[in-house]
Amino acid sequence: MNEALPAVSAAADPAASFSLLGPVQARHGALALPLGPPQQRAVLAMLLCRHNTVVDTGELVDGLWGEVPPHTAVGTVRSYVYRLRRILGDRIDTHGQGYRLRLGHGELDLCRFEDLVAEARGAAADGDPAAARDGLAKGLGMWRGTPLAGLPGPQARIQRDRLAELRLSVLVERIELDLLLDRHARLVGELTGLCAEHPRHDRLRALLDTVLERSGRGGEARTAPPGGARPAGPPQGPAPGTAAPPPAADTSDGSRPGSPTPAQLPYVPVDFTGRAGPEQAIVDALAPSPAAGTTLRSVAISAVGGIGGVGKTTLAVHAAHRLRDHFPDGQLYANLRGVREDPAEPGAVLASFLRALGVADAAVPDDPEERAGLYRSRLAGRRVLLVLDDARDTAQVEPLLPGSPTCAVLVTSRHTLPGLPASLRIRLDVLPDAEALAMLGRIAGEARVAAEPDAALALVGRCGALPLALRLAGSRLATRPAWALADYVRLLDGARPALLGRAGGQGDADGVEACFRLSYDLLDPAQARLFRMLSLPRAATLDTAGAAALAGMAESEAEGHLERIAALGLLESPAPGVHRLHDLLREFAAARSREDDTPAGRAAALLRLLGHVRERARTAYAAARPGHPFAAPAGPPAAAPAPPGLPFDHASVLAVAVQAVEAAPEAVGAAADTVLALDPLLDGSFLWGALVSPACGILGTAQARGDIRAAGRIGHMLGAALMRLGRLDEADRALQDADRAARTCGDDIVRTEILTTRALVRQALADWEAAEALYREAVDTGTRCGNGWGVGHARSNSVGALMRLGRAADADAAARAALDAARARGDRYAEAHALYSQGIVARHAGRTEEAVARHRESAELGLRHGYPVYGAMNLVSQTAALLAGNRARDAAECGERAVEAARRVGWRAAEARALRLHGTALAAAGDREAAAARLDEAIRLLDALALPEAADARAALAALTAPEAAGPSVPAPRTAEPVRSTVPAPRTAGPVRAAVPAPRTAESAPPTADSDSGRIRGGRAADA
Repeated sequence: MNEALPAVSAAADPAASFSLLGPVQARHGALALPLGPPQQRAVLAMLLCRHNTVVDTGELVDGLWGEVPPHTAVGTVRSYVYRLRRILGDRIDTHGQGYRLRLGHGELDLCRFEDLVAEARGAAADGDPAAARDGLAKGLGMWRGTPLAGLPGPQARIQRDRLAELRLSVLVERIELDLLLDRHARLVGELTGLCAEHPRHDRLRALLDTVLERSGRGGEARTAPPGGARPAGPPQGPAPGTAAPPPAADTSDGSRPGSPTPAQLPYVPVDFTGRAGPEQAIVDALAPSPAAGTTLRSVAISAVGGIGGVGKTTLAVHAAHRLRDHFPDGQLYANLRGVREDPAEPGAVLASFLRALGVADAAVPDDPEERAGLYRSRLAGRRVLLVLDDARDTAQVEPLLPGSPTCAVLVTSRHTLPGLPASLRIRLDVLPDAEALAMLGRIAGEARVAAEPDAALALVGRCGALPLALRLAGSRLATRPAWALADYVRLLDGARPALLGRAGGQGDADGVEACFRLSYDLLDPAQARLFRMLSLPRAATLDTAGAAALAGMAESEAEGHLERIAALGLLESPAPGVHRLHDLLREFAAARSREDDTPAGRAAALLRLLGHVRERARTAYAAARPGHPFAAPAGPPAAAPAPPGLPFDHASVLAVAVQAVEAAPEAVGAAADTVLALDPLLDGSFLWGALVSPACGILGTAQARGDIRAAGRIGHMLGAALMRLGRLDEADRALQDADRAARTCGDDIVRTEILTTRALVRQALADWEAAEALYREAVDTGTRCGNGWGVGHARSNSVGALMRLGRAADADAAARAALDAARARGDRYAEAHALYSQGIVARHAGRTEEAVARHRESAELGLRHGYPVYGAMNLVSQTAALLAGNRARDAAECGERAVEAARRVGWRAAEARALRLHGTALAAAGDREAAAARLDEAIRLLDALALPEAADARAALAALTAPEAAGPSVPAPRTAEPVRSTVPAPRTAGPVRAAVPAPRTAESAPPTADSDSGRIRGGRAADA
């Protein structure tokens, strides 16, 4: 299609301008607009070349890919046009199957150039060669380099050649006018270079001969055709009245005599800070050893990688300056512009290096291979250091590698450059806090950083410890000495784009965003979309399968895209198959998503991720609780089994569930199931503190939508967390609501667990009859609905209540039945809990050795299978058993370990009871001073948790410190464990021969409420 439409009579925006005379650009005033990746810019270039004319989609496809386009080509072109419309506004119209870019007169530099050329030719026709010459020169001055530089596709190559030929023809016209105006003296150098660049251009050769003749250098003229021999005969002498020119300075090998040793290393900023380890590694890898001349067999190559703005160039140049003395024959530097739209051509870099090494322009070969050969010959046997900065890929670097082992090469790149034969690879991370603070102090002022250390550290955090961001923030502070650091941090919190954007007054190419965009623009549409999607979940890391779910693509396709994104320095991979965005890159990606993705699209991505996370959580749940009906697949079996474990940590799973409900409230059921599937993880590692806030939010949405099933499930989890955290009244209310909801909707599988949790709350409040009745109802409900796991769980937890009610035989039978069922299912989690319950039964029966053995077996089994909370709970119960068995010194040693284990998992109630038991054991062992200190600690923590056991600890401490107290005769410890117990234990069956009085019986002991105890669902019973 080539339908001509009426041209736009005036610019839609008088501040807009477009450029084809160099890299494609679009500007709004002085601001360069971000035009996206190279293929997207190529689409814009085709529309610009045919502005105000409809260009068919098929032409755009052919122009990008030629005869073999991918099957997604049309969709990709439409995506490019959509994104260009987002950037340029409504300039691009759709006409049938094509697009038209509307331009006003003068908005495109090519049109202005053609106007100037036409005016100049008119002036020449009117007999004014000077005006014509100036007009052509003005037009040529508009060119900014190679037209359409860096754009892919056959159409870009065609237009690039056409425009280059147009420029050359106009340039020849201007030179001819210079000759007509007798300005030949200034043309020798220009024409010499043009002839070298275009050796077969006869007109240029003829013009050069004419200029040489008129300059009195006719002997240098070559009238033979390009590539032919010079005419025979003696050279012509100088023109009459002119002096003979000096002989040309040249050598037989094309060298320029007296060329200086190249020293091209750039300046290193004075605020360069830290990186001592990486810098020394580079120096050690590249510095020749004393015997290097005889031992080296290959060129030493080091590669420095990392995300944009992390300081790769600064580190490389700083290390290179340290290496200068090791390379006395020179240091060469080239910015390869790897992430720019016009990356450096290796041939041009070789020509530049050859000139720096003393090769005359005329002696630089045209053929790239000959040029590379001469380059390697020049470096042979010489000690030269090469710094190749910002490499695009290995193909760009390879032609620049020397062949002599006396040379060394240092390469920086955002790409991984897997094919580069580097002996040292360094992947730079952000600065450690100490180095980041030091850098900030060097820029903004050390006194300011020292005066506000907390604000300075917060600013480092806002900058993500990224050196470029720190430099921008520090520079802004340095120019505003009256600003407090804390005020600046608050400013960034309210307007983070101020940090991502420009460094005030330094131009739009200096900001962090501009740095990141260089890499982002190299992504194709699918890769760019995946990168944007990665910013959506509030998760520190994401696995490949999760990323694929976000983008709605196959995992194999996502894996290739993630490799590309990481290769460009936009993504980190801390472990195989695990991906992470730097904080500032996450903000950059999120900003791009807000620009290019619809709210519905972002919500759909989060729902896909939630579905993926739910299935992964179910898989983990099934592994932890084999045979539990909740773990049964919700739909048809997946084509491939889900990998084990969660895609990220529990806090991130909860955050994704909350995000999904916020974006799409109808997802509350899936979110509730996802949280429910976290139960084994939260319980086994005592991670309940993270659950309350997310669960409250999800529960509110479930109630607002009338989703009774979701309300019951998430209410169950909320009640469990509140129970663990000692908020018993709140837990009781939440669990009663959850029970009603589950009963109403017939969710008996989960109701079995709710009933057990309700029983634990009553047990914590010493309401033994109510607790035992709820356990019986849980067993009946679980048996009726087929929840065998819940039945065993209820039986194991009922041991404490049965012991309190004097039903020791029933307690022993319940523990044995729970153990047999757990072993039959291969359920190590439930088996560990049943062993724990058996230990309690043995202790109360006076079988101390058996109790200790069971607790040790339970702890070892739990720890081996990834449930650290079992270590704490069994150590506390074991301490109580040793005390009941009159083994005070063993109890003191065990109690100390119990305190540390409880602290490791963050279980404060277990810690408080372990402190009390440890203090009691120390007193029984005769260490009164240490015992008093431990009991004092216990009292403070028990008071903070509002646990009634504080009164028992006070009584023990008072007896211990009373003037009449002698020996270890202090009030006896209650042997009830903190682990799932809230009351003291009954007197043991056998005689207690310890100097410490025996524990009080259940009948005489006041009930207590343990703020963190009470097995909620995962398997730890309240102790009896």
